[in-house]
Amino acid sequence: MENRQGINGMVVSDYHSKGTEFSASDFTRPNYQLWVSKNHPKNEDEDQGFKAWVGQLIHDASYNHAEVDVVKEFSFIYNVDLDAEVGGSVDRCSYSNGKWTIEDLKSMGNFPAQKAYEHGKHEWITQLSIYRVGMESRGFDMSHDGVIHQYVMGYQKKKGSTMQEYNKIDIELLTTDETVQMMRDKIDMSRNKIAPMFDCMKYMCADYCSYNKACPSYKGE
Repeated sequence: MENRQGINGMVVSDYHSKGTEFSASDFTRPNYQLWVSKNHPKNEDEDQGFKAWVGQLIHDASYNHAEVDVVKEFSFIYNVDLDAEVGGSVDRCSYSNGKWTIEDLKSMGNFPAQKAYEHGKHEWITQLSIYRVGMESRGFDMSHDGVIHQYVMGYQKKKGSTMQEYNKIDIELLTTDETVQMMRDKIDMSRNKIAPMFDCMKYMCADYCSYNKACPSYKGE
């Protein structure tokens, strides 16, 4: 299949549910939070918040800006070699030198942005690796690297740092085999009746978890 064939068959997405048991972002969760999310109800009346609103503005601006050899905001469903369907919504996929490259837009506050800029984020590698595998299953010839477009809210320059208000960050992705095995392992874990070892960051529980009200390990501290 030619790389550019099938683009018109992609489903344009506003990040609505794909009707799948798992989404690519599910696999970026700590194992315990993923297990809770599949075995307990989500909090009711969850607000997106200001950061999510800003993030949506950035996505909208990118989507509405015409670019050559860039496919934007589309969805896929992946079920190759998995006992489940996994849905994903890709921000951008750019074509250069015979390869397609997965790209993602991230809006972050100054402190977490600085930490991610300096040390990277495993969640980025997981998410973009799944996106790449999903695109490979559609016949696209994908690069093994990905790109994060980082937008920093409340930017403050840190002495000695090269981070700016906008940063383009190149990341090395997992191989196809590594990505598929990771998804298999997490799917099996989430379906187990016994909870996995608690591996969430406690400070995230109160304000950053959409499942804390039903979480067996959260006591409302």
